[in-house]
Amino acid sequence: MAEIKLRYGGTEATVRQQGAQITSFKGTDGREVIWQADPAVWAQHAPVLFPVCGSVRDGKIVIAGETYPMTKHGFTRNPDFAFAHTGEDFVDLVLTPTEESKPMYPFDFAFHVTYRLFENGYTTTFLIENKSDRVMPLCVGGHPGFICPMEPGAAFEDYQLVFARQESGENTLAPNGYLVDGTEQLSELKDGRVLPLSHKMFDERDALIFAGLNSRSVDLVHRVSGRGLRFDFPKMEVLAVWSMPHANADYVCLEPWHGMPGRVQDSDNFEDKPYVTLLAPGKVYTTWFTVTLI
Repeated sequence: MAEIKLRYGGTEATVRQQGAQITSFKGTDGREVIWQADPAVWAQHAPVLFPVCGSVRDGKIVIAGETYPMTKHGFTRNPDFAFAHTGEDFVDLVLTPTEESKPMYPFDFAFHVTYRLFENGYTTTFLIENKSDRVMPLCVGGHPGFICPMEPGAAFEDYQLVFARQESGENTLAPNGYLVDGTEQLSELKDGRVLPLSHKMFDERDALIFAGLNSRSVDLVHRVSGRGLRFDFPKMEVLAVWSMPHANADYVCLEPWHGMPGRVQDSDNFEDKPYVTLLAPGKVYTTWFTVTLI
């Protein structure tokens, strides 16, 4: 399984060709940040999501009146991306249509995933090119898993999310990780900015899905030491937060989405889904998120 190692000063990362996943990230203090894909819990590191984010009804989507099969989060987890450009501190990987994707998504596309390091951080950039002769609907997102707790002697429940701006606390419900079905107000979100983490929260809900946030930045930090990471997602409308329910696992995913799972009240038309981009022929769509250790 081909991998490439990146370095910027004392910051190091490893990126895998399969699925274009970052599998390791260490800052100048040498601590590992990325979840190490324990197969007994969750055997992934940091999937990338395209052309859908989340589940679709009955594993199908409708594009221009035609029905196609589609798997949760799309079809980018298994194929090998090509190494398009590489340097000491960056790598650009690209996926074009495969035998797996063609029955699901009838478009000619180029999906680029670029990782670029900086001191104690990295940026993941998604660039999608529509190489077809018709409008191409798309969603795109990230699914990085971060080790939590991050420091010796700490527990999962010692960590919290601190949003950059005050939030309403509205959480979108997707029972069992399937379709969106209603919302709730999170009483745990204190003063609109601080959300303490607990395994119970994920046992009861699966994922938290925050749509329409005021913030485009959130800190995942120890409530006493303040150490952790800052997660910036300036162009992504949705942030999902997830850890495997009933696993008491030592990780949490921060998932920036340009898109949403299917909703129980909606049609299956891909073009009508929330936050979808309708990309004209020959055009590109670009978005990104950044992780910085603090």
